[in-house]
Amino acid sequence: MEIKLRTLTPLWTGGVDQTSDRLHETGLIGSLCWWYEALVRGLGGYACDPISRHERCEYDPKKKEPPEKQLCPACYLFGCTGWARKFRLQAIDTNGKIIKDPLAAPNIEFVLRFVELRPMVDAEKWLLARTVWIAATYGALGGKTTLKPQKDLMKGADYGIVQWVNVSPQARKPNNLNEYLSQFRQTKVSMPDLRWFFSVQGAFLWRKQINNLIGLSENGQRVVGNALYQEFLRGRRGDAHHDAISKKIFSFRVEERIWGYARDAAMRDEIISHIRSELGQASYIVKTGEEVLNEL
Repeated sequence: MEIKLRTLTPLWTGGVDQTSDRLHETGLIGSLCWWYEALVRGLGGYACDPISRHERCEYDPKKKEPPEKQLCPACYLFGCTGWARKFRLQAIDTNGKIIKDPLAAPNIEFVLRFVELRPMVDAEKWLLARTVWIAATYGALGGKTTLKPQKDLMKGADYGIVQWVNVSPQARKPNNLNEYLSQFRQTKVSMPDLRWFFSVQGAFLWRKQINNLIGLSENGQRVVGNALYQEFLRGRRGDAHHDAISKKIFSFRVEERIWGYARDAAMRDEIISHIRSELGQASYIVKTGEEVLNEL
């Protein structure tokens, strides 16, 4: 399967000493897996927390249970301890050559080629294609997406915005998608769920507006608001005693886009209301994750 995209901003995939020395496929795979997990949860399936020692999947061939009963759909496709990824990702240019240099400029067309290492079923191909489409249309790919728009273009630069061009061959939605998801390991986990996502197209929030929305002082150094939605959105900076928790709202000046997610539908709708207050009477389109799921 090949998916053609076009960069609208630089694409950050990691590198040595915080420099984007080349295109790192692993950086794209991590981002795609995150969106794939959110989509699976949004469709009512289970996807584990891969960074949790207690919740992440591991495959043990000595156990009697088949891989599907030990793994979630995301780990079954992307791999985990004891279980290899089912595909190899290649980023190629429009001439079919492997891209080695970083995608550091807008308006570069490139192709994500998914080379099957083990056969992928139709449901996996459809979910993977829709994952890329959602990230391209409503979200972002790669790293440095947490930077906030500000007057200093370097400090507030946009990364990770791409445009969907096409997919070949066309991946059709399978009739037995729910049956496919239900065959895997099942449990509840509080992680990003596409149903609780929100998207704004046609507007963006400046850094100071985001700080106000998430309950931080204008310079972002002090906590001034402690509403539950603010605590959830702003995350937490790491220290000697606590791991960092990423913020949950992202804003981009290029393409004028805002996206993020909440803990549940009620919190999502509350956040959307506060975003509308920050944006005022400007013309823009707001969508919930449930509306995005209905477009698939």
